Parts: sequence; structure tokens; C-alpha cells
Amino acid sequence: MKSLVKLSLSFVAVLVSGCSTINYNVEAKTTFFSQPPLKEVVEVYVGDFMINQGQATTREYLVLQAPVDGFSYDIPAGAYARIGEYKGNPYFSSISSDGLTIGFAAGLIDPPKALHTKKPGEICVTSVSYQSAACYDAPVTVEERTLTGQQSFQQTLIYNGSVGKKINISYREFNDGMARNAFTNNVEYDMNKSNFINYKGARIEVLEFDNTSIKFRVLKHFRNDITVEI
Repeated sequence: MKSLVKLSLSFVAVLVSGCSTINYNVEAKTTFFSQPPLKEVVEVYVGDFMINQGQATTREYLVLQAPVDGFSYDIPAGAYARIGEYKGNPYFSSISSDGLTIGFAAGLIDPPKALHTKKPGEICVTSVSYQSAACYDAPVTVEERTLTGQQSFQQTLIYNGSVGKKINISYREFNDGMARNAFTNNVEYDMNKSNFINYKGARIEVLEFDNTSIKFRVLKHFRNDITVEI
């Protein structure tokens, strides 16, 4: 009986020592951008950004150019962000940056945990046991990508057109893709009084405008401007 207990404990110890998880130690590189450049004459149309300012996030992605219709898993084409590493190999999310998920027969196949690639032209699905559940030949690359816009924090001024000598501007803030309603505002400016727009520290000189487009130059970005090249 004691031998059986020792054997059982040894078996459990092997299982525990053999079971590991992905080391989620990846940190995205975040920089800040402000567009357009100061004092540059720019023309935009109704619905376009007059100022676009926010964060740019750079991280590594597994990019699948064409979908994989596999026996066990169906992998949509798209970019899959790196989430960590396991035994020195990079691992990537099982959900694409567009929100697409890997298809599988629930109850028959282990759910996908992550994606990785062992060699050029091959993509592998990792199951909950952190083993390669299935590998497929596929047009896949690993590359760094910089995303700007609503994936992180963003401030914008948008041209909404004009009525007579009055122009309408919308201010919007986004955080993780969601508009912050408390920081959304529509503002009207009378060009008979001044051809300058001032909002949240930004200063814009209006050169020409009509109900479809506006020509201007930005003299100052928003007050928390940290401009970098991206």
C-alpha cells in the first residue's frame, strides 16, 4: 500500500513538474504622436481629422496572410500579437487583432491556447497542455507592427463643415477603442470674428474653408503634446 502511495505521489510530481505555462513577459513599446506637423498647410474634408494625437503601440505579431482550413483547427488570416514565450520560443494570441478566433470542434478537440511557429512557412496551434496540437504549412511571418489610433488613447479634432461664415468642429477622445462620451464635444467658430481656432491648448489658423473642405495649419497641438516620428 505504501509503495502504491509513493508511486502515485511520484506520478503526480511528474505531472506537476511537466506542466508549465507561457511566460507572459511581453511589454509593448509605446510612443506618442501628433499629426499633422506644426505650421504645415493641410487640407481635409468633412469627417477628416484636423488634429490626431495619441499613442502609437509597437509589438511583435505573427502575421498569417491566408486562412488555414485544417483538420483540427481553422485559423483566420490576420495579425496575432505576441503574448509571451515558452521554453525560449515566442507565443502569440489565439485571437487576431481584428477579433477573429480559431475554429475547432468543441468537446472533440482541445481548445487553442496560443499560436507559434517553429520554422518558416509553418504555423502551429498550441493547446491547453502547451503542446503543439497541430501544425500546418502556411504563408506566415513574424514582424513588428506599429498601431496608432483607437487601440490606445487618442484625441482628435474633426471637421464637420460650415454654414455661412461659421465652421463646426468635433472634439473626440478614445480609450481602448471606446469613445469617452464625457470628453466629446461639438464647437462652432465664427470666422467673421477670427480665423483662429483654440481648443484644449491646440491653436489652428484657418486659411480657406467651405462646406466640404478646410485648409489650415496647426500652430500648436493639444497641451499634452509629445511629438515623435513614427
